Amino acid sequence: MCMGGGSAGTITKPDYNAYDKQFQLQKAAIESQMNNDTRLMQGELQAALRDQQTERQTILDDRMLAVDNANEEARRLMTLIGTPPPEATAQAPDIGVRERGINTRKGKSSLRIGRSATSSAQGAGLNIT
Repeated sequence: MCMGGGSAGTITKPDYNAYDKQFQLQKAAIESQMNNDTRLMQGELQAALRDQQTERQTILDDRMLAVDNANEEARRLMTLIGTPPPEATAQAPDIGVRERGINTRKGKSSLRIGRSATSSAQGAGLNIT
C-alpha cells in the first residue's frame, strides 16, 4: 500500500447525453437508408406496373383495331358480293305430297275428291265383318 500525500482523486461522471444523441443520429441514419431503399424499390415496382399496364392497353388497342378492320372488310365484301345463298338446312322441310314426290294439281281443284276410285284405292276404308 502506498501511503502518499496528495489530494484524493475525483471521479467525474461522463456525459451520457452525448452518447445517446450520437446513438439516435446513427439509428436515424440507418432507418433513413432502409426507408430510402424501400421507397426506391417501391418506385421501381410502380414504374414496372405502369409499363405493364401501358403494354396491355397497347395490345388491347391493336386487337380492337384488327377486329374493326376485319368487320369493315367483311362489310365491303358483303356489299360487293351480296348476301350469301341460304343453306340447305334453312329451307322449309318437304311434307305431305311433296315429301312422297307425287305431282298433284295445285289450287282449289286439288281439294276435291275424285269421283272414280283408282285401283290403288281398293280395300281402303273401314272393313266390318
